[in-house]
Amino acid sequence: MTTSFPIGVDISKYQGDVNFDVLNNKAEFIGIRATVSWGYVDPKFQRNWALAKLPRLAYHVIYPGEDARRQTDHFLSIVKPGEHDRLVLDMELDHGYNKARITDTLEQCLVELWDETGRYPVVYSRASWVNQFLDVSRLPKLDWWLAGYRKPLPSPLYTPEATPPPALPNGVTNWLIHQTCEWGNGSEFGAASHYIDIDRWNTGNKEIAAFFGPGEETPPEPEPPYKLFDAKVYGWATPYVNVRKEPDIYSQDLGDLYPGTVVPVYVIVGDWYLINYKNISGYVMSKYLQPLGDEPPAILEYAYYGPVYSQRDIRWAAHSLGTRSTIGANGCLMTNVSMVCNAFGHASNPLQLNDWLTANEGYSEGNLFLWDAIERLYPDMHFDGFVYNPSTALIRSAILAGVLPIMFVDFNDDTPLIEMHWVLGIGVTGTDVIIADPWTGTIGKLSEMYPKSVIRYGSYRKQV
Repeated sequence: MTTSFPIGVDISKYQGDVNFDVLNNKAEFIGIRATVSWGYVDPKFQRNWALAKLPRLAYHVIYPGEDARRQTDHFLSIVKPGEHDRLVLDMELDHGYNKARITDTLEQCLVELWDETGRYPVVYSRASWVNQFLDVSRLPKLDWWLAGYRKPLPSPLYTPEATPPPALPNGVTNWLIHQTCEWGNGSEFGAASHYIDIDRWNTGNKEIAAFFGPGEETPPEPEPPYKLFDAKVYGWATPYVNVRKEPDIYSQDLGDLYPGTVVPVYVIVGDWYLINYKNISGYVMSKYLQPLGDEPPAILEYAYYGPVYSQRDIRWAAHSLGTRSTIGANGCLMTNVSMVCNAFGHASNPLQLNDWLTANEGYSEGNLFLWDAIERLYPDMHFDGFVYNPSTALIRSAILAGVLPIMFVDFNDDTPLIEMHWVLGIGVTGTDVIIADPWTGTIGKLSEMYPKSVIRYGSYRKQV
Protein backbone atom coordinates (compact mmCIF):
# COMPACT_ATOMS: atom_id res chain seq x y z
CA MET A 1 0.00 0.00 0.00
CA THR A 2 1.27 3.49 -0.86
CA THR A 3 -0.16 4.84 2.38
CA SER A 4 2.60 3.08 4.32
CA PHE A 5 5.21 5.19 2.55
CA PRO A 6 5.55 8.95 3.31
CA ILE A 7 4.27 11.09 0.46
CA GLY A 8 6.15 13.80 -1.40
CA VAL A 9 6.10 15.68 -4.71
CA ASP A 10 8.62 17.06 -7.15
CA ILE A 11 8.04 20.39 -8.87
CA SER A 12 9.47 22.77 -11.45
CA LYS A 13 8.31 25.82 -13.38
CA TYR A 14 5.57 23.66 -14.91
CA GLN A 15 3.63 23.71 -11.61
CA GLY A 16 3.43 27.53 -11.74
CA ASP A 17 3.17 29.50 -8.49
CA VAL A 18 2.61 26.78 -5.89
CA ASN A 19 0.59 27.56 -2.76
CA PHE A 20 3.06 26.43 -0.13
CA ASP A 21 0.54 26.93 2.70
CA VAL A 22 -1.14 23.86 1.20
CA LEU A 23 1.96 21.96 0.06
CA ASN A 24 3.93 22.33 3.30
CA ASN A 25 1.06 20.72 5.19
CA LYS A 26 0.29 18.02 2.63
CA ALA A 27 3.69 16.57 1.68
CA GLU A 28 6.46 15.18 3.88
CA PHE A 29 9.33 15.94 1.48
CA ILE A 30 9.84 17.75 -1.81
CA GLY A 31 12.10 17.68 -4.85
CA ILE A 32 12.65 21.00 -6.65
CA ARG A 33 14.23 21.43 -10.08
CA ALA A 34 17.13 23.86 -9.93
CA THR A 35 19.27 23.68 -13.05
CA VAL A 36 19.83 22.02 -16.41
CA SER A 37 23.26 21.50 -18.03
CA TRP A 38 25.65 24.41 -17.30
CA GLY A 39 23.58 27.48 -18.16
CA TYR A 40 19.88 27.01 -17.40
CA VAL A 41 18.15 27.89 -14.12
CA ASP A 42 14.52 26.94 -13.51
CA PRO A 43 12.75 30.32 -13.24
CA LYS A 44 10.65 29.11 -10.28
CA PHE A 45 13.54 27.58 -8.35
CA GLN A 46 14.40 30.47 -6.03
CA ARG A 47 10.76 30.99 -5.07
CA ASN A 48 10.11 27.27 -4.56
CA TRP A 49 13.35 26.76 -2.62
CA ALA A 50 12.69 29.69 -0.29
CA LEU A 51 9.06 28.78 0.48
CA ALA A 52 9.49 25.03 0.99
CA LYS A 53 9.38 24.37 4.75
CA LEU A 54 9.77 20.61 4.60
CA PRO A 55 12.76 18.36 3.83
CA ARG A 56 13.90 19.43 0.38
CA LEU A 57 16.00 18.03 -2.46
CA ALA A 58 17.29 20.18 -5.32
CA TYR A 59 17.76 18.41 -8.62
CA HIS A 60 19.92 19.05 -11.66
CA VAL A 61 19.25 17.62 -15.14
CA ILE A 62 22.47 16.20 -16.59
CA TYR A 63 23.40 16.75 -20.25
CA PRO A 64 25.72 13.79 -20.89
CA GLY A 65 27.70 15.51 -23.64
CA GLU A 66 28.52 18.65 -21.64
CA ASP A 67 31.44 19.21 -19.26
CA ALA A 68 30.74 17.56 -15.90
CA ARG A 69 32.55 20.04 -13.67
CA ARG A 70 30.96 22.98 -15.45
CA GLN A 71 27.55 21.45 -14.76
CA THR A 72 28.20 20.69 -11.09
CA ASP A 73 29.74 24.13 -10.49
CA HIS A 74 26.61 25.70 -11.99
CA PHE A 75 24.34 23.47 -9.90
CA LEU A 76 26.10 24.32 -6.63
CA SER A 77 26.33 28.03 -7.41
CA ILE A 78 22.54 28.23 -7.81
CA VAL A 79 21.43 25.94 -4.98
CA LYS A 80 24.05 26.83 -2.35
CA PRO A 81 22.85 23.82 -0.30
CA GLY A 82 22.64 24.09 3.46
CA GLU A 83 23.60 21.40 5.95
CA HIS A 84 20.24 19.65 5.75
CA ASP A 85 19.54 20.11 2.03
CA ARG A 86 20.16 17.22 -0.34
CA LEU A 87 21.12 17.14 -4.02
CA VAL A 88 19.85 14.99 -6.88
CA LEU A 89 21.20 14.28 -10.37
CA ASP A 90 18.43 13.67 -12.92
CA MET A 91 19.60 11.04 -15.43
CA GLU A 92 17.05 10.58 -18.20
CA LEU A 93 18.63 12.23 -21.29
CA ASP A 94 20.99 10.35 -23.60
CA HIS A 95 21.31 12.89 -26.47
CA GLY A 96 22.59 10.12 -28.72
CA TYR A 97 25.61 9.20 -26.59
CA ASN A 98 26.51 5.63 -25.71
CA LYS A 99 26.55 3.92 -22.32
CA ALA A 100 30.28 4.45 -21.73
CA ARG A 101 30.11 8.19 -22.40
CA ILE A 102 26.99 8.74 -20.28
CA THR A 103 28.48 6.74 -17.41
CA ASP A 104 31.70 8.78 -17.69
CA THR A 105 29.74 12.03 -17.28
CA LEU A 106 27.71 10.76 -14.32
CA GLU A 107 30.79 9.30 -12.65
CA GLN A 108 32.66 12.58 -12.94
CA CYS A 109 29.67 14.54 -11.60
CA LEU A 110 29.47 12.18 -8.63
CA VAL A 111 33.16 12.69 -7.85
CA GLU A 112 32.85 16.48 -8.15
CA LEU A 113 29.83 16.66 -5.81
CA TRP A 114 31.37 14.25 -3.32
CA ASP A 115 34.48 16.41 -3.28
CA GLU A 116 32.46 19.61 -2.74
CA THR A 117 29.78 18.40 -0.30
CA GLY A 118 31.18 15.27 1.36
CA ARG A 119 28.34 13.06 0.17
CA TYR A 120 27.02 11.60 -3.06
CA PRO A 121 23.80 13.00 -4.54
CA VAL A 122 20.70 10.89 -5.06
CA VAL A 123 20.36 9.71 -8.67
CA TYR A 124 16.94 9.96 -10.34
CA SER A 125 16.05 7.76 -13.31
CA ARG A 126 14.04 4.68 -14.23
CA ALA A 127 15.13 1.04 -14.45
CA SER A 128 14.79 0.67 -18.23
CA TRP A 129 16.83 3.82 -18.90
CA VAL A 130 19.57 2.85 -16.44
CA ASN A 131 19.86 -0.62 -17.97
CA GLN A 132 20.29 0.88 -21.43
CA PHE A 133 22.51 3.87 -20.70
CA LEU A 134 24.47 3.35 -17.45
CA ASP A 135 27.09 0.85 -16.34
CA VAL A 136 26.05 0.46 -12.71
CA SER A 137 29.11 -1.67 -11.96
CA ARG A 138 31.28 1.43 -12.34
CA LEU A 139 29.28 3.50 -9.85
CA PRO A 140 29.63 3.73 -6.06
CA LYS A 141 26.80 2.72 -3.74
CA LEU A 142 24.09 5.32 -4.32
CA ASP A 143 20.62 6.30 -3.16
CA TRP A 144 18.22 5.83 -6.09
CA TRP A 145 15.05 7.76 -6.90
CA LEU A 146 13.24 5.61 -9.46
CA ALA A 147 10.20 6.35 -11.61
CA GLY A 148 7.53 3.75 -12.24
CA TYR A 149 3.89 4.58 -13.07
CA ARG A 150 0.60 3.03 -13.99
CA LYS A 151 -0.72 3.43 -17.53
CA PRO A 152 -2.07 7.01 -17.69
CA LEU A 153 -5.80 7.61 -17.89
CA PRO A 154 -7.05 9.96 -20.64
CA SER A 155 -6.66 13.68 -19.92
CA PRO A 156 -7.94 15.42 -17.85
CA LEU A 157 -8.39 12.42 -15.53
CA TYR A 158 -5.88 11.85 -12.74
CA THR A 159 -3.97 8.56 -12.76
CA PRO A 160 -3.74 6.64 -9.45
CA GLU A 161 -0.30 6.02 -7.98
CA ALA A 162 1.64 2.86 -8.67
CA THR A 163 2.31 0.73 -5.61
CA PRO A 164 5.94 0.60 -4.40
CA PRO A 165 8.49 -0.80 -4.86
CA PRO A 166 9.62 0.44 -8.29
CA ALA A 167 11.40 -1.82 -10.76
CA LEU A 168 15.11 -1.86 -9.89
CA PRO A 169 17.86 -1.52 -12.51
CA ASN A 170 20.27 -4.40 -12.98
CA GLY A 171 22.88 -4.28 -10.23
CA VAL A 172 20.79 -2.05 -7.93
CA THR A 173 19.47 -3.69 -4.78
CA ASN A 174 17.61 -0.90 -2.98
CA TRP A 175 15.65 2.30 -3.57
CA LEU A 176 15.11 5.49 -1.60
CA ILE A 177 12.27 7.24 -3.45
CA HIS A 178 9.66 5.87 -5.85
CA GLN A 179 8.07 8.38 -8.22
CA THR A 180 4.69 6.68 -8.30
CA CYS A 181 2.70 9.05 -10.50
CA GLU A 182 3.23 11.84 -13.01
CA TRP A 183 -0.45 12.65 -13.49
CA GLY A 184 -1.42 13.35 -9.88
CA ASN A 185 -3.88 16.01 -8.72
CA GLY A 186 -1.95 19.30 -8.70
CA SER A 187 -4.56 21.30 -6.78
CA GLU A 188 -4.47 18.77 -3.95
CA PHE A 189 -0.88 19.88 -3.29
CA GLY A 190 -1.37 23.60 -3.97
CA ALA A 191 0.03 23.55 -7.52
CA ALA A 192 -1.33 25.91 -10.15
CA SER A 193 -0.90 23.15 -12.74
CA HIS A 194 -3.50 20.46 -13.38
CA TYR A 195 -1.00 17.64 -12.86
CA ILE A 196 1.87 17.03 -10.44
CA ASP A 197 4.44 14.26 -9.85
CA ILE A 198 3.90 12.22 -6.69
CA ASP A 199 6.62 10.33 -4.84
CA ARG A 200 6.88 7.84 -1.97
CA TRP A 201 9.74 7.52 0.52
CA ASN A 202 11.16 4.12 1.44
CA THR A 203 11.47 4.23 5.22
CA GLY A 204 12.76 0.66 5.05
CA ASN A 205 15.90 2.15 3.46
CA LYS A 206 16.32 5.37 5.47
CA GLU A 207 14.00 7.38 7.68
CA ILE A 208 13.40 10.91 6.37
CA ALA A 209 14.76 12.48 9.55
CA ALA A 210 17.93 10.42 9.39
CA PHE A 211 18.51 11.22 5.72
CA PHE A 212 18.08 14.98 6.01
CA GLY A 213 19.61 15.14 9.46
CA PRO A 214 17.44 17.84 11.08
CA GLY A 215 18.09 16.34 14.52
CA GLU A 216 21.25 15.19 16.23
CA GLU A 217 21.69 12.07 14.13
CA THR A 218 24.91 12.25 12.13
CA PRO A 219 24.77 10.96 8.54
CA PRO A 220 27.14 8.09 7.77
CA GLU A 221 30.51 8.87 6.28
CA PRO A 222 30.22 8.47 2.49
CA GLU A 223 32.28 5.93 0.66
CA PRO A 224 35.13 7.46 -1.33
CA PRO A 225 34.79 7.64 -5.12
CA TYR A 226 35.52 4.43 -6.97
CA LYS A 227 39.23 4.24 -7.78
CA LEU A 228 40.18 2.99 -11.23
CA PHE A 229 43.85 2.41 -10.44
CA ASP A 230 46.94 3.98 -8.91
CA ALA A 231 49.49 5.84 -11.01
CA LYS A 232 53.02 7.12 -10.37
CA VAL A 233 54.58 10.31 -11.69
CA TYR A 234 57.32 9.31 -14.12
CA GLY A 235 60.87 9.93 -12.95
CA TRP A 236 61.64 12.02 -16.02
CA ALA A 237 58.78 14.44 -15.30
CA THR A 238 61.04 17.02 -13.64
CA PRO A 239 60.93 19.18 -11.70
CA TYR A 240 57.19 18.48 -11.20
CA VAL A 241 53.85 18.23 -13.00
CA ASN A 242 50.85 20.49 -12.48
CA VAL A 243 47.46 19.55 -11.07
CA ARG A 244 44.80 21.55 -12.94
CA LYS A 245 41.27 22.46 -11.89
CA GLU A 246 39.91 21.48 -15.31
CA PRO A 247 41.21 19.05 -17.98
CA ASP A 248 42.87 21.94 -19.80
CA ILE A 249 46.48 23.17 -19.74
CA TYR A 250 45.23 26.74 -19.32
CA SER A 251 43.06 25.92 -16.31
CA GLN A 252 43.87 27.03 -12.75
CA ASP A 253 46.98 25.42 -11.23
CA LEU A 254 45.99 23.69 -7.97
CA GLY A 255 49.38 22.31 -6.98
CA ASP A 256 52.34 20.15 -8.00
CA LEU A 257 53.19 16.45 -8.07
CA TYR A 258 56.83 15.42 -7.89
CA PRO A 259 58.50 12.44 -9.62
CA GLY A 260 57.75 9.15 -7.88
CA THR A 261 54.52 10.35 -6.23
CA VAL A 262 51.75 7.72 -6.34
CA VAL A 263 48.16 8.97 -6.66
CA PRO A 264 44.74 7.32 -7.12
CA VAL A 265 43.01 7.85 -10.49
CA TYR A 266 39.22 8.13 -10.42
CA VAL A 267 38.10 9.27 -13.87
CA ILE A 268 39.70 9.41 -17.34
CA VAL A 269 38.72 12.47 -19.39
CA GLY A 270 40.40 12.34 -22.79
CA ASP A 271 44.13 12.51 -22.12
CA TRP A 272 43.68 13.65 -18.51
CA TYR A 273 43.36 11.75 -15.23
CA LEU A 274 41.21 13.01 -12.35
CA ILE A 275 43.27 12.37 -9.20
CA ASN A 276 43.13 13.22 -5.50
CA TYR A 277 46.29 13.89 -3.50
CA LYS A 278 46.52 15.46 -0.04
CA ASN A 279 42.95 16.80 -0.37
CA ILE A 280 43.66 18.32 -3.79
CA SER A 281 41.25 17.02 -6.43
CA GLY A 282 42.19 17.91 -9.98
CA TYR A 283 43.45 16.82 -13.38
CA VAL A 284 46.90 15.68 -14.49
CA MET A 285 47.89 14.92 -18.07
CA SER A 286 48.06 11.15 -18.48
CA LYS A 287 51.42 11.25 -20.27
CA TYR A 288 53.10 12.20 -16.97
CA LEU A 289 51.64 9.30 -14.97
CA GLN A 290 52.56 5.62 -15.16
CA PRO A 291 49.50 3.43 -14.42
CA LEU A 292 50.17 0.75 -11.80
CA GLY A 293 48.32 -2.56 -12.03
CA ASP A 294 46.16 -3.86 -14.86
CA GLU A 295 44.04 -0.83 -15.73
CA PRO A 296 46.13 1.43 -17.98
CA PRO A 297 44.30 3.36 -20.68
CA ALA A 298 45.22 2.54 -24.24
CA ILE A 299 46.30 6.07 -25.22
CA LEU A 300 49.26 5.87 -27.58
CA GLU A 301 49.86 9.32 -29.00
CA TYR A 302 48.39 12.81 -29.19
CA ALA A 303 49.09 15.46 -31.80
CA TYR A 304 47.27 18.35 -30.11
CA TYR A 305 47.29 19.54 -26.49
CA GLY A 306 45.70 22.96 -26.88
CA PRO A 307 42.25 24.18 -25.82
CA VAL A 308 39.20 22.30 -27.10
CA TYR A 309 36.61 24.85 -28.17
CA SER A 310 32.84 24.53 -28.37
CA GLN A 311 31.04 26.44 -31.09
CA ARG A 312 28.19 26.81 -28.56
CA ASP A 313 30.32 28.52 -25.92
CA ILE A 314 28.27 31.43 -24.58
CA ARG A 315 31.13 33.79 -25.35
CA TRP A 316 30.49 33.51 -29.11
CA ALA A 317 27.60 31.12 -29.84
CA ALA A 318 25.16 33.94 -30.69
CA HIS A 319 27.72 35.86 -32.76
CA SER A 320 27.08 35.97 -36.53
CA LEU A 321 29.01 33.42 -38.58
CA GLY A 322 30.22 35.64 -41.40
CA THR A 323 27.05 37.41 -42.47
CA ARG A 324 24.67 34.45 -42.10
CA SER A 325 23.53 32.20 -39.25
CA THR A 326 25.55 32.03 -36.00
CA ILE A 327 28.73 30.39 -34.75
CA GLY A 328 26.69 28.25 -32.37
CA ALA A 329 24.46 26.89 -35.14
CA ASN A 330 26.89 26.40 -38.04
CA GLY A 331 30.41 27.26 -36.88
CA CYS A 332 31.81 23.76 -36.42
CA LEU A 333 34.31 23.92 -39.31
CA MET A 334 35.60 27.37 -38.38
CA THR A 335 35.89 26.32 -34.72
CA ASN A 336 38.03 23.33 -35.71
CA VAL A 337 40.27 25.57 -37.82
CA SER A 338 40.72 27.86 -34.82
CA MET A 339 42.09 24.90 -32.84
CA VAL A 340 44.44 24.01 -35.71
CA CYS A 341 45.73 27.59 -35.74
CA ASN A 342 46.56 27.16 -32.06
CA ALA A 343 48.49 24.01 -32.89
CA PHE A 344 50.58 26.04 -35.35
CA GLY A 345 51.45 28.47 -32.55
CA HIS A 346 48.96 31.20 -33.39
CA ALA A 347 46.79 32.40 -30.49
CA SER A 348 43.29 31.94 -31.86
CA ASN A 349 39.75 31.41 -30.68
CA PRO A 350 36.56 31.06 -32.76
CA LEU A 351 35.38 34.62 -32.21
CA GLN A 352 38.71 36.18 -33.22
CA LEU A 353 39.08 33.96 -36.27
CA ASN A 354 35.48 34.51 -37.38
CA ASP A 355 35.86 38.29 -37.13
CA TRP A 356 38.99 38.20 -39.29
CA LEU A 357 37.39 35.93 -41.88
CA THR A 358 34.30 38.14 -42.05
CA ALA A 359 36.37 41.29 -42.57
CA ASN A 360 38.82 39.73 -45.03
CA GLU A 361 36.71 37.74 -47.49
CA GLY A 362 37.30 34.49 -45.70
CA TYR A 363 33.74 33.30 -46.42
CA SER A 364 31.80 32.87 -49.63
CA GLU A 365 28.03 33.20 -49.87
CA GLY A 366 27.94 34.72 -46.42
CA ASN A 367 29.27 31.93 -44.22
CA LEU A 368 30.89 29.18 -46.34
CA PHE A 369 34.46 28.79 -45.05
CA LEU A 370 37.28 29.26 -47.59
CA TRP A 371 40.08 26.94 -46.59
CA ASP A 372 42.91 28.82 -48.28
CA ALA A 373 41.95 32.10 -46.58
CA ILE A 374 44.03 30.94 -43.62
CA GLU A 375 47.16 31.21 -45.79
CA ARG A 376 46.60 34.98 -45.97
CA LEU A 377 46.16 35.27 -42.22
CA TYR A 378 49.02 32.93 -41.30
CA PRO A 379 51.52 32.55 -44.18
CA ASP A 380 53.23 29.61 -42.45
CA MET A 381 50.03 27.53 -42.83
CA HIS A 382 49.30 25.89 -46.18
CA PHE A 383 46.01 24.17 -47.03
CA ASP A 384 46.93 20.64 -48.10
CA GLY A 385 43.67 19.72 -49.81
CA PHE A 386 41.18 16.92 -49.12
CA VAL A 387 41.43 13.18 -48.63
CA TYR A 388 38.20 11.42 -49.60
CA ASN A 389 36.73 8.32 -47.92
CA PRO A 390 39.75 7.85 -45.64
CA SER A 391 40.04 4.64 -43.65
CA THR A 392 40.55 4.76 -39.89
CA ALA A 393 44.08 3.42 -40.46
CA LEU A 394 44.84 6.30 -42.83
CA ILE A 395 43.48 8.88 -40.38
CA ARG A 396 45.54 7.35 -37.58
CA SER A 397 48.67 7.46 -39.73
CA ALA A 398 48.08 11.11 -40.52
CA ILE A 399 47.68 12.01 -36.84
CA LEU A 400 50.78 10.04 -35.85
CA ALA A 401 52.64 12.04 -38.52
CA GLY A 402 51.55 15.28 -36.83
CA VAL A 403 48.63 16.14 -39.12
CA LEU A 404 45.37 17.38 -37.59
CA PRO A 405 42.63 16.13 -39.94
CA ILE A 406 39.44 18.20 -39.96
CA MET A 407 36.90 15.49 -40.70
CA PHE A 408 33.49 15.71 -42.36
CA VAL A 409 31.15 13.28 -40.55
CA ASP A 410 27.42 12.52 -40.50
CA PHE A 411 26.01 14.35 -37.47
CA ASN A 412 22.93 12.13 -37.11
CA ASP A 413 23.15 8.40 -37.80
CA ASP A 414 19.42 7.95 -37.37
CA THR A 415 18.48 9.70 -40.62
CA PRO A 416 19.19 8.53 -44.18
CA LEU A 417 20.44 11.96 -45.23
CA ILE A 418 23.97 13.09 -44.42
CA GLU A 419 23.90 15.98 -41.95
CA MET A 420 27.21 17.83 -42.33
CA HIS A 421 29.39 18.20 -39.26
CA TRP A 422 33.13 18.71 -38.82
CA VAL A 423 35.31 17.30 -36.02
CA LEU A 424 39.05 17.46 -35.39
CA GLY A 425 41.32 14.42 -35.13
CA ILE A 426 43.74 15.08 -32.27
CA GLY A 427 45.10 11.68 -31.23
CA VAL A 428 44.93 7.90 -31.38
CA THR A 429 44.16 5.24 -28.83
CA GLY A 430 44.30 1.49 -29.44
CA THR A 431 42.80 1.11 -32.91
CA ASP A 432 40.64 4.22 -32.68
CA VAL A 433 40.88 7.94 -33.39
CA ILE A 434 40.45 10.57 -30.67
CA ILE A 435 38.50 13.63 -31.75
CA ALA A 436 37.67 17.06 -30.43
CA ASP A 437 34.00 17.75 -31.15
CA PRO A 438 33.12 21.46 -31.44
CA TRP A 439 29.41 20.72 -30.96
CA THR A 440 30.01 19.62 -27.37
CA GLY A 441 33.49 21.01 -26.71
CA THR A 442 34.57 17.57 -25.52
CA ILE A 443 37.04 14.83 -26.45
CA GLY A 444 36.08 11.25 -27.29
CA LYS A 445 36.49 8.28 -29.58
CA LEU A 446 35.46 8.71 -33.22
CA SER A 447 33.93 5.21 -33.38
CA GLU A 448 31.67 5.95 -30.42
CA MET A 449 30.65 9.52 -31.24
CA TYR A 450 30.35 9.26 -35.06
CA PRO A 451 30.44 5.58 -36.03
CA LYS A 452 29.79 6.01 -39.75
CA SER A 453 32.76 6.29 -42.12
CA VAL A 454 34.45 9.69 -42.44
CA ILE A 455 33.41 11.28 -45.75
CA ARG A 456 36.54 13.37 -46.23
CA TYR A 457 39.06 15.41 -44.32
CA GLY A 458 41.02 18.57 -44.97
CA SER A 459 44.27 19.57 -43.30
CA TYR A 460 47.03 22.17 -43.13
CA ARG A 461 50.79 21.70 -43.20
CA LYS A 462 53.74 23.91 -42.36
CA GLN A 463 54.59 26.22 -45.22
CA VAL A 464 58.26 25.89 -46.19
